[in-house]
Amino acid sequence: MAITCKKADCTVAQTGICLLNNSPEACPERLLSEIEPAVAELGDLSVPPPLSAPERNPRFPSSLTLTPDALRDSAAGRMFRMVGVLGAPDAGKTAILVSLYLLLSRNKLAGFRFADSMSLLAFDEISRGARRWNDGQPPEQMTNHTEQPDHRSAGFLHLRLRDQESGARHDILLPDLPGEWSTSLIDSNRVDRLDFLKAADVIWVTVDGRQLIQPQTRQQVLHRTGMLLQRVSEFLGSEAPPVFVVISHKDLGDPSEASLRKLESEAARVNVPIKILQVSSFSDNEAIDPGTGIAELIAASLVSKSPTKPATLWPDSDVANSDRQFLNFRIRRVLS
Repeated sequence: MAITCKKADCTVAQTGICLLNNSPEACPERLLSEIEPAVAELGDLSVPPPLSAPERNPRFPSSLTLTPDALRDSAAGRMFRMVGVLGAPDAGKTAILVSLYLLLSRNKLAGFRFADSMSLLAFDEISRGARRWNDGQPPEQMTNHTEQPDHRSAGFLHLRLRDQESGARHDILLPDLPGEWSTSLIDSNRVDRLDFLKAADVIWVTVDGRQLIQPQTRQQVLHRTGMLLQRVSEFLGSEAPPVFVVISHKDLGDPSEASLRKLESEAARVNVPIKILQVSSFSDNEAIDPGTGIAELIAASLVSKSPTKPATLWPDSDVANSDRQFLNFRIRRVLS
């Protein structure tokens, strides 16, 4: 409907702009059309909705790996324990996750029971290869190479565990990252997609136990693991959480004491305290059960606390220009 004006020189009908800079709909000089007074007398004819619209449409989780946005919503009302998982390709990162899932599915994770998961389909997908046996023979490769759909951010797997002794509930987040992300961290110090490590409660640095026990590859593994620990130290500094060096393929043999001491000396050199654990996600050795060390790894990850970050209820500060007004007042009282 065209708007007209009492003023002859006003071009609101052509331009939609009031000559007096008023809103065209509210200008007192506006000429009403023939039907507008009748419509105004009728008042508001709109029918109110029977129910108020929800603030947000409820959605079921996708059950695949969780994006950082999905985690942000879930973590708002619940405490999660995040594990950062690093390691070279084929070091055994995904195998640990698969073994953990299979142990829980058969209620064989010592000390814990499965309680829930928001990413059950993702666990099922990465464990599919381990469940395809041919005539009773295990597959040559238990897990497929991890490929991240989003090359810029990590996807997370969620597990809720119930402690069988205390009954406590633990929500754990585990990223399933391609080994190439750790390779690029070592070689080019690429950290832009590893920001989630700043929120991690513990970091697993996985080491391929097959290569560590072989004389031909041992030095390279020790050297690359030392470089990875150095990158973690440079990236996180004093805020680094506890770091567990997780050596895979225990079923093929234990690394030498010299190799373990070398790992500890490399960690001490870059000021990263470590704890060394051995696991066997699967096993070709009848003396070693599949899943050996997984329960101990989970238990240690749930209770670990950073030795470099002691809890301080009300830390002292010498900064007098803090944004916190009460802190400024407290410092002035102490200095006066």
